[in-house]
Amino acid sequence: MKTGSPADSVTFLKKGKIILYPTEAVYGLGCNPFNEYAVKKIYKIKKRSMNKKMIVIGSKLEHFKNLIDLEKLKEKVLKSWPGHKTWLIPAKKSCPDWLYDVDTGLIAIRCSNHKIVKNICDNYKSPIISTSANLSGDKITNSYNEIINSIGSNIDFIVNGDIGNETKPSIIEIMNTGEIIRK
Repeated sequence: MKTGSPADSVTFLKKGKIILYPTEAVYGLGCNPFNEYAVKKIYKIKKRSMNKKMIVIGSKLEHFKNLIDLEKLKEKVLKSWPGHKTWLIPAKKSCPDWLYDVDTGLIAIRCSNHKIVKNICDNYKSPIISTSANLSGDKITNSYNEIINSIGSNIDFIVNGDIGNETKPSIIEIMNTGEIIRK
């Protein structure tokens, strides 16, 4: 398991590898969202149902152009980004089905202002998967040692850096209805 800068993580993301990185509130597991094998590997690591979709995180709107129709974003979404808010937005028909809920047609998207996330996505020129670095159903921990002891053998690269100042994972809201899914 190697460690390094956000820029160093790009090599691993391009190869379909799994990275551990700090986000606004927690350590996250990430990979190339367009690599189905890598995304499924994160589901396996977390022991998470494929029906429970993960967040796609980026640093600028253009990162999401292949996933959602940027022209249809509501003002409330644009005002909240970049920031610590995740929106459930209708996915484009061309969006890979492992990234969105096929029953609702919605994909979870966040445009982050966290410096490490921004650095990763800016260097990669793409969004990445973002999900807490814990087994599904387990309490989220920000203890680096607990994460390494629990799932460290499945992580290919660790991005050095600090977690942001948020105390909880992002709020998740459905763009078209305003329904809050996670507070």
